[in-house]
Amino acid sequence: MMCRMERSSSILTLKYLKIIIDKNTVVRKSGTFMMVGNPKLDLNAEIPPVFKSGGSKITIQGSGFSNVGEVAIEGVEKLCTIKSNEKVACDAPPYVESDFNRKKRATGQYANIHFDGYLASYPVFYAENPEFDKLTNVVEYEDGEEGAPIMIMGRNLLEGAHQSDYTVKIGLDGTCFIQQISNWNITCLPPKSKPRTNHSDETIVFVVVEVGNIQDNLGNIRYITALPILPIVIGVLGTALLVSVAVVITVVLASKRKRKGAEKKFQMELLVLEDKIRETSREEFADAQMTIRDIKSDLVTSRVPYCNYQSYAFHQLFPNQDISSHSLLFEPMVTDDNRRKVQKAMDMFDKLMTNKLFMKSLVQTLESQNKLTPQDKAQFASLLSVCLLGNMKLFYQLIDCLLIGMIKAANKKQHKVLFRRFDTITQRLTVNWLALSLFDHLKKNGGMQLFMLYKATQTVIEKAPIDAITILCKNTLAEERLLKNRVEHEILTLDIDLNGNSDQRIPVIVLDCDTITQVKQKCCTAIYKNQPASEIPTPDELELEWHAGKSGKLTLQDIDNISDRSNGMIRLNTLKHYMVKNGSVMALMYKESSDPDDIYENNYIWLQQLKENQHVQGMVPTSTDHVKLLMPETAADNQDLKWHLSNLPDEEKSNKEHEIGEIFLNRLFHTKLILRDYIEACFEGITDSQSLSIPVRYFLCMIDKQGKEVGVDGDILQSWKSECYATRVWASLIAKPQILFDVNVPSHVEPCMDILKQVFIDSFTQCPQHVTKDASTQKLLFCKDIPEYRKNVNSFFIKVEAVNDQEFWKAMDEISSEQTKEMKFSRQATLHQLYKFIAKYKDEIIEDFQEKDETKDLAFGNKLEEVIDLMEEP
Repeated sequence: MMCRMERSSSILTLKYLKIIIDKNTVVRKSGTFMMVGNPKLDLNAEIPPVFKSGGSKITIQGSGFSNVGEVAIEGVEKLCTIKSNEKVACDAPPYVESDFNRKKRATGQYANIHFDGYLASYPVFYAENPEFDKLTNVVEYEDGEEGAPIMIMGRNLLEGAHQSDYTVKIGLDGTCFIQQISNWNITCLPPKSKPRTNHSDETIVFVVVEVGNIQDNLGNIRYITALPILPIVIGVLGTALLVSVAVVITVVLASKRKRKGAEKKFQMELLVLEDKIRETSREEFADAQMTIRDIKSDLVTSRVPYCNYQSYAFHQLFPNQDISSHSLLFEPMVTDDNRRKVQKAMDMFDKLMTNKLFMKSLVQTLESQNKLTPQDKAQFASLLSVCLLGNMKLFYQLIDCLLIGMIKAANKKQHKVLFRRFDTITQRLTVNWLALSLFDHLKKNGGMQLFMLYKATQTVIEKAPIDAITILCKNTLAEERLLKNRVEHEILTLDIDLNGNSDQRIPVIVLDCDTITQVKQKCCTAIYKNQPASEIPTPDELELEWHAGKSGKLTLQDIDNISDRSNGMIRLNTLKHYMVKNGSVMALMYKESSDPDDIYENNYIWLQQLKENQHVQGMVPTSTDHVKLLMPETAADNQDLKWHLSNLPDEEKSNKEHEIGEIFLNRLFHTKLILRDYIEACFEGITDSQSLSIPVRYFLCMIDKQGKEVGVDGDILQSWKSECYATRVWASLIAKPQILFDVNVPSHVEPCMDILKQVFIDSFTQCPQHVTKDASTQKLLFCKDIPEYRKNVNSFFIKVEAVNDQEFWKAMDEISSEQTKEMKFSRQATLHQLYKFIAKYKDEIIEDFQEKDETKDLAFGNKLEEVIDLMEEP
């Protein structure tokens, strides 16, 4: 008899069992019966991905599995195998596509696991199914002889499985022995003897790859039987053959003696190179198993460090200029004698600059001046934009009439490239208006995904070695920034005391190959997570002290008296150089403004003991409780060439084994896979028509209306909108996150953001994309993603909803009000700068005012002449 127990709310020990059958027969059984706890799943353990087709083995870790009778996973017929009390092996269920998954582009699901009557959920992460190329050339094998291995090409082979999960079958009962497997190919050795076959031609057998639930027939191979030498031929040619063989053997033996040394040396070099490639490939594969789950803890954020409106506007209008000392933030210097006269002139000029027709004519006149460079036009557009802050209605009315005039003046050939060159004041004013209108929307909607993309990119790059001199990185999207050599390193966790406050230690993960400056930067990143960069100290302001208990304290420097030197080059110190171990206690201190001669002491005895013993425990300094043993970098050191990981001196290069740099190109693909979810999330946020701001929707509808009036087709119309909104506004934000966020973008992150910017621009471009194997790695890296992104772009512009005038003007009033409150630009300084442009071309401007029909009756020329006379009067 088998009974099923009911659920228990607690762990119990039962003394006897009583069973009643048909209310008459009573069976009692004494003994001890335990109600034990439910099994527990360890969700913090590493969970490798599996293929979407299912069937791959997953190991579930936890505790309490020994008390379970049967373990079953929903969607899989085969029961799981209980390996131990802590491990259960199951076949993964197939991936189930749902509306939620499609919307979020998720690649993970929760599987329901039944431990007898207890139900638990376990996350399963999915990778795309492998794809195999069919065998094209039939390889012939001699039956009974060992032939050449089969090379099976494919993609994503190890994304969701290990080598042990693969089986390659030859015929009905043969197995191809797998020698090596990578993410792109399988090398296996067929059996010597021909297996059984069901093919009509008995010499042909099929090749089938099995992994999980996938069975893929790749084609056929042929076994041939070697013909025996006919006895009659042996009899006829026997004597001649013996003589020939004797001669050949003699010649071969003589030549072998001569070549033996060279062959042996060549074979040794070949074996060393093969071992090198094999070891490198294995390390690259191991690194490729890092998924976004490994970095998500570093991306948890309670807030996004947005710039204030003033800084955002400054970064948009005056890129690469210093915000702290810019002339537009301070009142202009005017002598007391001229103050009243200049003030009167500027008041008159200010009144003119609030008239739409005056500004329109002014812009059109300056546009036609050949002497005005693109930089001058950009500067004028920025100054005019500052002048219009707080009056976004007038700003839009100005660009509206300027754009209409530009579109109507262009012919059909010019329509295709009308917005592409970005060399007119009108286009720059349009982009400035869009950017200034977007700030509130970015803070509430689109900014979060962009910040997460930037932080994910930075985190992934800094998880691996970075050369501090050449800025070459192990993890990157840019081939020109790829570190194409192996760097042996270990991950260390340091306990950081901030300012020596031992009551609170912060764990910081670093690499032993990091320089001291890199360590300080990672400490600041961890301690001040997602704080505005303006509130975070720079590494140059800080010192890193190694606290070794009774052994005292040691201040670590990038360069000091014991730095490695070779052939006129000096190596930056790393944690490995100082022999820092995992769990070491460090203090991050603000630098003391003391005399270095009083602070630093050259205690080489302590240092020698450090190197001999490989640790610092138990070493007592001979001088003082706080000993800084190593002198900092001297003036002479600054003249030396420096190296870190890659730009080695000749002596180091000669001792380093030769490496094939192309092996490391896989790192580009690996980095892209880790960032894929964040790239897609950012792209979806930008192309979400539902959350599009009112000003942008109104502007896009205006472009639609003007394009239809002049009769341009839909493709050209979409290119206009893409150039204005995506290429000029969003692409800049992607390439330079510091425009929107208070961050200092490291130099090793900038090339990756530039590549993501180009991917974004290509996705909004309608030109067909022809990618060959000779294309750049950047194009090859995203060649399959861009067509998918373009589908979203097409639907994005179609789904943009129209906005009525009342909503739009209300939004303009709200933005203007916020600008008036937040912006601190000096209007007098702005007018002074604008006047300098006008003064250069005063004759042409006044002449246009007097000749144009819409301005000649408004006396703009006379009023401007009054302003000029006041400003130029001695």
